[in-house]
Amino acid sequence: MAMHVPAIAAPATASRPRVGPRTLLLVATFLASAGGLAIDAGTATVAVEADLARILRFMAALKLALAACALAASWWRLARPAAGWRGTAYVVGPPLSVGGALVMLSLAHPGLAALGVHAGLLAVLAASLTDKDFFPDRPPARVRG
Repeated sequence: MAMHVPAIAAPATASRPRVGPRTLLLVATFLASAGGLAIDAGTATVAVEADLARILRFMAALKLALAACALAASWWRLARPAAGWRGTAYVVGPPLSVGGALVMLSLAHPGLAALGVHAGLLAVLAASLTDKDFFPDRPPARVRG
């Protein structure tokens, strides 16, 4: 004896897929990286001595590593909802840092690049230090009186 289960007719609605903050983070980082590399290919570098250029590029590589750490921390944090300005800082900060570090590597606009790197890192740092949900399993702090 076969059992027949009627199909449930669900109305066909055309709904847009929701773009999450992690997707925005990846797209913004990709666009910032592409922009940084385009600036590298399109503009002339600042005239500096070879030793100074080597030091500046090494420092830019270190800042790129810090930007990658900020990207990883933001990716990890955005697995859970982040409300308010912190969610925006987690999405905007790492791409700003990555793009600035790539521009800094090219020695094209060092002042603007440094502003981007440090603003992005500061945004992620401020958001993570003030976010009570950054470490979800952390016990609440006791108030000493």
